[in-house]
Amino acid sequence: MNTPLIWIKLGLTTFFWALMFYLGKYAVAYMSPESISGWRFLLAGLVLAPVVALREGIDWQGLKNNIVPLLIMAIVGIGGFNLALFHGLRYTSPINTSLIMALCPALIAVFGALLTGERIGVRQQAGLVLGIIGVVVVITGGSLAVLLALSFQRGDLFILLAATCWAIYSTIPKRFITGLPSLQVTVGTVSLGGVLLSMYANSTQVDFFSSPPLGVIAAIVAMSLLGSVLAYIWWNDGVRQVGASMAAMFMNLVPIFAALIGVVLGQSIGLPQIVGAVLVIGGVWLATTQVASPARLPLELEIAKQKS
Repeated sequence: MNTPLIWIKLGLTTFFWALMFYLGKYAVAYMSPESISGWRFLLAGLVLAPVVALREGIDWQGLKNNIVPLLIMAIVGIGGFNLALFHGLRYTSPINTSLIMALCPALIAVFGALLTGERIGVRQQAGLVLGIIGVVVVITGGSLAVLLALSFQRGDLFILLAATCWAIYSTIPKRFITGLPSLQVTVGTVSLGGVLLSMYANSTQVDFFSSPPLGVIAAIVAMSLLGSVLAYIWWNDGVRQVGASMAAMFMNLVPIFAALIGVVLGQSIGLPQIVGAVLVIGGVWLATTQVASPARLPLELEIAKQKS
């Protein structure tokens, strides 16, 4: 196992996801969210399927056996997530987007507990509360008046909906997918999602077959190949080699990368965003990590200690 290479892959994956928010923000100024989502995942499915086929083959029987949960995942996690994300990017900043999306691991822990019947621990509860407070700070700009008036930015609420869709998407496999590896699940959901999104965009949007500026085409291709195909393959490689919990910790890098990209592009970062980032990342860390149990003494020493 080449662990340093896996760290690099996981780091680049989170960088691609942070970059995607800026590419999406640029693209929605020229093209509808529906058309962007449709082309992004139609291209991703066309590229990802043959790549996975060459790497490990396509488990057609496994895909057929799990078609219902895969279809739900495609509708909620590919369709719902991307439509909410790109509609949100029309009205909010990439930095706010990354900070709200950083709540996903805590939401996944909660939805996972609801679907599997597992008890939500004290650390998960505290982490979720901390993360929610952080998101509230971000979407209100730290203003109590905005909170009391419930006058939130429409874009931030869309991003919160996107985060919820992604959390649901991420928790379905553990409860409802059987006998299908994670990369096969990704191929199924991305391919189904690409077909459904492109059909929906073609039937509802006049710009699906339009000719946007070359920069928009480049942004969609980059989001598809870097943010979907390469990122998903590397993410699955990382989960296989270092485990899901360790890989999930890299998600905390997304808002950090997003903030750094914003600084490079000349965007300012306000105090509410800094405070919100600390609270969200702290909440995610609290909800997704466990306190190591104290090491137990050997049985003989335990008995001797009790007798003394």
